[in-house]
Amino acid sequence: MGWLLFGLVVVVGTAVWYGSRLVSQGAAALLYPARNLPGQTPADFNLTAETVRIPVDGFELVAWYLPPDAAVDGATLIYAHGFAGNRGVMLETAVALHELGYGALLLDLRNHGESGGTVSTWGYAEANDLVAAYNYLLTRPEVNPTRIGLLGKSMGGAAAAQAAVHLPDLRVLVLESTYSSFAGNLPNILPSIARQPAYLTPLVLRRMSAVTNLPLADIQAVDTVRALNVPLLVLHGERDQLVPLAQAQAVFAAANEPKQMVVIPAAGHLNTFAVAPAAYTDQVRRFLTEYLQGDLMSAGSTP
Repeated sequence: MGWLLFGLVVVVGTAVWYGSRLVSQGAAALLYPARNLPGQTPADFNLTAETVRIPVDGFELVAWYLPPDAAVDGATLIYAHGFAGNRGVMLETAVALHELGYGALLLDLRNHGESGGTVSTWGYAEANDLVAAYNYLLTRPEVNPTRIGLLGKSMGGAAAAQAAVHLPDLRVLVLESTYSSFAGNLPNILPSIARQPAYLTPLVLRRMSAVTNLPLADIQAVDTVRALNVPLLVLHGERDQLVPLAQAQAVFAAANEPKQMVVIPAAGHLNTFAVAPAAYTDQVRRFLTEYLQGDLMSAGSTP
């Protein structure tokens, strides 16, 4: 009997140790992504961008800045990438819209690219990055402070929704491939990105919240948009498996008017522009013409 009890203790202890190890590995993979530098720069598109540094929370964010054209009266977009990305992954989108005149500020979010910071929080603290970026644009005389928008992908979209709550003068919000709830989508994220089983979701979420000392379960774009009164464009890939289309539909349903939703057929996660660049650009152009320029267009100016 004594040996049986000893064996049981060993088995249980090993299982607990192994489970705790998996939880730690899963949390670490989602909190500390490998940093990647941009694979392309504005120079690859024959553009000269200013590299700027923006202070936030005791460190600096690195960004590229492309000024707006006079024809759009200083209208400028802030671009926020997804998890494990960098400012370069947003460049093709920004260039396409810059060709229409719109200014661009492309950020490396905290703990990504060349920016400071030591941990990623899937949109919670990254909202501070976008508020800091917005405040930076207010210092640029060529930027119209009443014509600033946010465009965020996935984690960047979650951050953009959170930041919009603190930016009452924000003109437009574009959420691309964005999860309705971080906790709700973690069962998809955990196996795909952290390579850990989905059943560990509650334990990994608890560990991540303990490490960051932040309530990561509060990252709820579906709830956040209910409190916003800013024109919203939701963009999503029809075949997105990491963030299923139903989540984008839930965010759209919860949002206040005015709002628009565009589903890109055949697109998956984060590749909506790559799959259909012309259709993507045209849809976003229409939205920005109506809501980011709005009164300018009604006065008869050309976009």
